[in-house]
Amino acid sequence: MKYVPLPVRRAQRTLGQQLKNQRKLMGLTAQMVAQRAGTSVITLRKIEQGQPVRSDILLTVIKVLGMLDRVLDATDPYQTDVGRLRANEQLPQRVRVNYDY
Repeated sequence: MKYVPLPVRRAQRTLGQQLKNQRKLMGLTAQMVAQRAGTSVITLRKIEQGQPVRSDILLTVIKVLGMLDRVLDATDPYQTDVGRLRANEQLPQRVRVNYDY
């Protein structure tokens, strides 16, 4: 099994708990969310317990729970300090590291 850093594992558990809370606040059962997301209740439970799942399934569940736009906004690089500072610069097609020693 691949090593997963502790902060990532904590984030998985936190995200899972937040999605579970959102589902409950919306008055939806696990079966209803799983069905709408086109996945199984077992997979939804994995998400809610912070276990790894495919990103497309995770994002579909997030969409079903009405949170996809907020997730996308939260990951917008132009909403970071660095992104705002460099907003007027043209992004490079590729990032290359120069290893001149």
